[in-house]
Amino acid sequence: MQRLLWMMWVAGLLLTAGCGVSGGGKYLTDTHKENGLVVILPGIEGEGIYNHNIRKGLVSAGCYRAIPIYNWGLPIPGLGLVINQTPLGKKEAAKKIANMIESYQDNYPGRPVYLVGHSGGGGMAVFAAEGLSPGRKIDGLILLSASISSNYNLSKALSHCRGGLVNFYNPEDSALLGLGTAIMGNVDGGHGPSAGLRGFSRAYRNVWQIQLTPQMTRKSGGFAHDAATRPTFVSRYVAPWVLSSRWPPNPALAGR
Repeated sequence: MQRLLWMMWVAGLLLTAGCGVSGGGKYLTDTHKENGLVVILPGIEGEGIYNHNIRKGLVSAGCYRAIPIYNWGLPIPGLGLVINQTPLGKKEAAKKIANMIESYQDNYPGRPVYLVGHSGGGGMAVFAAEGLSPGRKIDGLILLSASISSNYNLSKALSHCRGGLVNFYNPEDSALLGLGTAIMGNVDGGHGPSAGLRGFSRAYRNVWQIQLTPQMTRKSGGFAHDAATRPTFVSRYVAPWVLSSRWPPNPALAGR
């Protein structure tokens, strides 16, 4: 038992040690930071084409804010994927994200701040909002096919959001966000369907749930786990939430 606890502690330490922003300097200039901050949180696979496509879609829609991709997981092939899908080290890693946001807010007060999380990064976005200090707020959370339990209590995270939370969920993503999370669990530790598959089961004020349909994703080139990350989808359906100071940005996009 002691050996298991020690191994878990080491894995958690490695997980938080791997946290940070990598590359993307041209999206992190002082001019971009003056316009606001949009933090992209990848899934358990880490930085890659999915999150680069999210950023590409935001930029093509006219988002000229700082857009870092924040690696929160364990950067070890194979083992990292397994550990990154568990609750191990998540709250500590989320606190680092929260600290980064607060540091930005200290240096650029009053600028808009959003968190965009895909798959496991959707859960991390919620945890990061929960990790903000009392009185600290961001403008909104945007979850794309999030691997967080559908019955997860959002109350604490929402208390740190001015606009609220929008959850894009995909009923066709059952292999990963249904069967996969039933076996491996969601990043919050719950085993069962995720909010990225069927939405959050509880109704909240200022939470919008948008179901992906083939019509929405057809032009973005697919209807799979990455459908909500395709640049054309992000530009059309996600960017308006980042670019608007009022949620929902358009009643037609609300899709409760």
